Amino acid sequence: MDPTHGVGLLEKYSVVIAPVLVVAEQVGIPLPAVPALLAVGALAAKGRASLLLAIGAIAALALPVDLVWHHLGRRRGARVLSGLCRLSLEPDVCVRRTENLFLRHGVRALLVSKFLPGLTTVMPPLAGIFGVSRLRFALYDLAGILVWAGLWTGIGYAFSDAIEEIALRAGALGRTAGLAVVAALIGYVVLKYVRRWLFLRRLRIARISPEDLQREIEAGQDVTILDLRTALDVTATPYAIPGSRWIKAESLDEHLAEIPRDRELVLYCS
Repeated sequence: MDPTHGVGLLEKYSVVIAPVLVVAEQVGIPLPAVPALLAVGALAAKGRASLLLAIGAIAALALPVDLVWHHLGRRRGARVLSGLCRLSLEPDVCVRRTENLFLRHGVRALLVSKFLPGLTTVMPPLAGIFGVSRLRFALYDLAGILVWAGLWTGIGYAFSDAIEEIALRAGALGRTAGLAVVAALIGYVVLKYVRRWLFLRRLRIARISPEDLQREIEAGQDVTILDLRTALDVTATPYAIPGSRWIKAESLDEHLAEIPRDRELVLYCS
């Protein structure tokens, strides 16, 4: 499907396509929601789409989805967040990044979470985990949705001529432009997973099994064990290896002088 045909579909079904793309992004599927919002704004500037109707449809669909995630966060705790982060393209930083943002800004982080890739998926359950009430969450989340959708459609509206020119040039390329976009998206996803696979492969080379670690502890060997889990992981699973010391990974540099270098060092973060 070439870009011109895609714009034609948006013109006819913007109140359906735009909300679906936004919700797909909410659950971690990397679909082009922002380009669609820009196109809707450009169409609205030409009188070919309704800006208010499109934004209202996005809010009407996105808010209930976020409320479901918020409810799951309150009911099931950090396990929900950890599960969502495993679906992320960058699961190793997902939990820490969202946790730090919420601890720093509280529920106000919902106002900007839609602008940050990955956070739009995990912020609602995180708000539930931290006990944000349903009404307060709904108000801030709705405001965040309206700000996010309004900004991108507004940019599309203001720069409609430039966006139309880009669409025409892309349309002149026909299927080539569409294939290039799809190839770039697939390449990005594959690159992320390959980098993660190589990282995990290197970790497996230098790992120790729980059984071997237990035997070393029982034999009285000098072993220093560091628990690098996040606060959310500790809350979800409030157990630790006997004798281990909990240091959050982001605080590790502050405690380097306290870590003995004359004995075996074992780190774990899950």
